[in-house]
Amino acid sequence: MSVFKLFVNHHKKDSFVNRIRQKRFAAQQQHIEQLLEQKESIKILDIGGEIDFWKHMGWQNERCTIYLLNLEDRIAACSGDNNGFVWVQGNALDLPFHAGDFDVLFSNSVIEHVGSYQNQALFASEVNRVCSKYIIQTPSLWFPLEPHSLLPLFQFIPHRVRAVLIMLFNINYFPKQKTYNEALAVSRSTLMFSKKRFQQIFPDATIQVETLFGIPKSYTAIKM
Repeated sequence: MSVFKLFVNHHKKDSFVNRIRQKRFAAQQQHIEQLLEQKESIKILDIGGEIDFWKHMGWQNERCTIYLLNLEDRIAACSGDNNGFVWVQGNALDLPFHAGDFDVLFSNSVIEHVGSYQNQALFASEVNRVCSKYIIQTPSLWFPLEPHSLLPLFQFIPHRVRAVLIMLFNINYFPKQKTYNEALAVSRSTLMFSKKRFQQIFPDATIQVETLFGIPKSYTAIKM
C-alpha cells in the first residue's frame, strides 16, 4: 500500500482521514449524548455502518445499541468485542423497519453510492419514514480530491469518459471492468452532492459543512 493510501486509509485508526472523521464526529456525538440524557437507553440505526468506524471514533456506551445495516450478511465477519452492535441485512432504499423503531438514524458516506438521483431521494424518504432524527453525511462535490477514486477532479469527468478509464485501470473504489456498459454502470453508481442538492432532499435538516483548507469537504444533514 502506498504512503498516500495509508494517509487516507479508513481502517487505520490514526490515519489522516480518521482524524478528520473524529473531529467531525465529536460535534455529532453531542446530539447522541443529549438523547441519552433524555432516555435510559437508545437505539441507533447506522445505514452502511461498520463496527470499526464507531471504535475508531472512540464511541461505545452500554446504554446505546447500534444496528449496522448492510446489503450483505456480515454476521460471520464478527469477531472480538462487539457488545452493543447488531448486524442487520437490508436495503437502505427499502428499510425493513417501522417508524419509531430507532431513536436516531446515522449514515456516513453511503447516500452517494445508491445508484441514481431517484434512489438518493428514496434513501432520504426512507430515512424520514423510519425516524424523525438523523445524522446523514456525504462527501462534497466541490472538494478537489475525489475521495472514491483518490484522483483530483475525477468527479467532474463525464461518465462516458470515466467508463473508458474504468475499462483500462483499477481506480481505487471503481474496479476495472471488461465492457463499456459495465464500466458505465460502475461510474454512475457514485453521484456526489453539492450543498444545494443535499439540502433539497433533506429540506427539514440543518446542513453542516466540513471544510479543509477552506474548501467544502463534506456535508452532514442533521435533524435532531
